[in-house]
Amino acid sequence: MRVLYIGSNSPFESIGGVERYLSNLIDYTQRSTNEIIMLLPTYQENHVKIDGRVTYYFNKSLATAKSQSAWARQTKEFAMVVEQILSEHKIDAICAENFHLGLPASYSIQLSVISAIHDIPIILRVHSFAMSELQTELINQLSWKRISCVSRSVAGDCFHKGADINLISTDYLGVDTTVFMPNTAARATLRAKLNLPSDVQIVTTASRIILGNQSILKQKGIINTIKAFSKLSASHPDLRLVIAVAQAPASLAYEFERAYKKLLGYLLLHDVDEKTVVRKFGLDEMPELYQGSDVFVLPSENETFGQVYVEAMACGAAVIGTKVGGVPEIITDEKSGFLVQPGDSTVLSQRIEQLLLDGATRARFVKNGLEAVEEKFTAEKQFSVFVESLSKIASI
Repeated sequence: MRVLYIGSNSPFESIGGVERYLSNLIDYTQRSTNEIIMLLPTYQENHVKIDGRVTYYFNKSLATAKSQSAWARQTKEFAMVVEQILSEHKIDAICAENFHLGLPASYSIQLSVISAIHDIPIILRVHSFAMSELQTELINQLSWKRISCVSRSVAGDCFHKGADINLISTDYLGVDTTVFMPNTAARATLRAKLNLPSDVQIVTTASRIILGNQSILKQKGIINTIKAFSKLSASHPDLRLVIAVAQAPASLAYEFERAYKKLLGYLLLHDVDEKTVVRKFGLDEMPELYQGSDVFVLPSENETFGQVYVEAMACGAAVIGTKVGGVPEIITDEKSGFLVQPGDSTVLSQRIEQLLLDGATRARFVKNGLEAVEEKFTAEKQFSVFVESLSKIASI
């Protein structure tokens, strides 16, 4: 079976949950007997690259445009490149990644028409909640053969907003446990890399800081994490906060720098700038970051799934999340981590301190977290189930 995956997020351009998923999908495919085509954005010249079982079409039609007229031109280019791919490859199914949110509506409509003409089933992969009536209607009204949601929370939201229950499925994102796994040696190597003393304890958070051209420092709980850390800093002189910020696409460099400077301002405001490391981490550096951290925290105001929690748990970090969205589907409160209410920096600081001081609880969370990942969230299990479901859809 050959599937065409199309998305406006590329692991070669930026880092985030969708990009992590695509990177894991690429690695899984290289180990499998399947072949996939990926149509991804580029800010360079259009080009095609073949790497093992994956053929990449890097195309500017999926890159973020600066105006409506530019989007209109790119929509036409997008339709042309999809037709080109269909003429060059026998495609059994098309998987559209977050099309209701990441691109203008014209892209979803064009893709729906093309799939109908060629009689190829299209699957909408929903990584994000619909935030507008238009986004909801794109999910509900187009000819998707399956609405694949990354969590039960997202699936419930789609159903609540009118999607056909018979089309909705929950397909969790997986993590490659041959890469994301415990490594005790990382404790020393991470501190050396960050120029930190070998005996400090590290609390880590990791996230995008912009979505589109908007700052999401508050929405991702980064400001709340800084507030919580500031409550602990004086009484824990050997404690450090590491903020791993995700690289943004080149087209959003100005917006990224603006949010980055705002982040540094919050550290100064709460007088923790000298005890905080803010750094861009590549996807290949994330395992060491999790492995070398004592506690991983991401107190988001909302989260459709939360790939970073799964990655941190797989690497043996104790985790703290929030009681929102798909996070409770990953973290079981007081069993595999702590769940707190978003926006409450006092309780968050108390939970961080508890994990730093209570080694038995931290060890229990780590053990149960590793078991949860192995049971539900390995890339091998999740992708094998998802690919099998695509195969069934393609054969109908």
